[in-house]
Amino acid sequence: MTIFGIILAIIIAILIAIFLGPYGGIVLLAIIFGLVLSTHQRNKKMYEDMQRIKERLGIVDRNDFHMTNEEIEQELELEVLSESEQKELEKVNVEIEEELETYLNKGNDKKKDLDTDK
Repeated sequence: MTIFGIILAIIIAILIAIFLGPYGGIVLLAIIFGLVLSTHQRNKKMYEDMQRIKERLGIVDRNDFHMTNEEIEQELELEVLSESEQKELEKVNVEIEEELETYLNKGNDKKKDLDTDK
């Protein structure tokens, strides 16, 4: 259906240009301008309606950043805390790995001692 409409619009544009002569181009530009303006106004109206619907339903866009300074500061503090916690966890992991290595080394040493005693 869309292809049919496009073809029909092209044929009408050609006919207008032929029958109106030099004024055909001006008429076509005026028609195109009117259609674009009309489409823009309809889209703007639909956008406003969607915003009103969202407000009524309490839907908030995730991309909207309407945060107060206090909320931003709280979020930054949480990020700083999580970074420091991450560093502490890395230190603890290193300590645990060292303990495991020493434990495994002690276990291997005991096996060697038992093997040499036999």
